[in-house]
This record gives sequence, structure tokens and C-alpha cells, in this order.
Amino acid sequence: YTGEVSARAMIDVLRDKDSGVCVDSESFLTTASIVSVLPQDPSFPSVHYFTGTPDPSRSIFKPFIFVDDVKLVPKVQSPSFGDDDPAKKIPRFQEKPDRRHELYKAHEWARSLLENDQDKGQKLMRIMLDLEKQGLEAMEDILT
Repeated sequence: YTGEVSARAMIDVLRDKDSGVCVDSESFLTTASIVSVLPQDPSFPSVHYFTGTPDPSRSIFKPFIFVDDVKLVPKVQSPSFGDDDPAKKIPRFQEKPDRRHELYKAHEWARSLLENDQDKGQKLMRIMLDLEKQGLEAMEDILT
């Protein structure tokens, strides 16, 4: 890769299947990706872009700025099973609970659509990439 090192450029690198950076095979799958922008000026916030879902070529990078008193987003938290968690029961791990969060489940649905319905899948991918572009532009505005 040659050119400006930017969040967009790094996202492109992480999506590059030809180079082997992005892996989508039967034996191994890129599980999630992150790009961080760490400004030299400490008065600017660091911005982190996470996929939080497998295969960055079919995921969007979502911007995060960590702040004090952050409000947790339930749709990206794995479910809690409390005392019924198989990791806490004795004997341990006799059951395998579904720990997928809502974002992961939505990603699985989108992945199925991308693989099984080319027209709807391409339309969905354009929408997702437009949302990603909006997030990148909003964070660039914050940093400038």
C-alpha cells in the first residue's frame, strides 16, 4: 500500500483478502478488527473504529471515543446468565449457552443475505458502507 496513512486507508488494508490480512476460510476467520487514531495533540480525543463482528470485508467499522461515565449499549453486550451461567454451575460447562449479542446476530443475518441474495446483499452493503463513511466523516470533523 502506498499513500496517506489514514483511518480509511487502514480499514482498506484490514479488508484486503488478496494480501491475506482479511481471512475468511473454513479453517480460520478474522474475528474482529480495530483501527485507532491517536492524535499527537493530547487535547484531541483518540478515536477507535471497531467492527465487533467477523470478516471486516462484510462488516462496518463503527467509531468510538472512550469517555468517563460511558453508557453501555445493550445490543453489543453478550447476554448475562447470572447464577445459571454454565461457567458457574457445578459441574461446570455442561451446557453451551448462546452468548451472541444482538449486533453479532444482525451481522450473521446480513452475512447470510450477502451470500444468498446478490441484489439485496449488494444493496445492504452499500447502505452499511454509507453509514461507515458517515461515521468516518463525523470523527474527522471532531478531530479538526
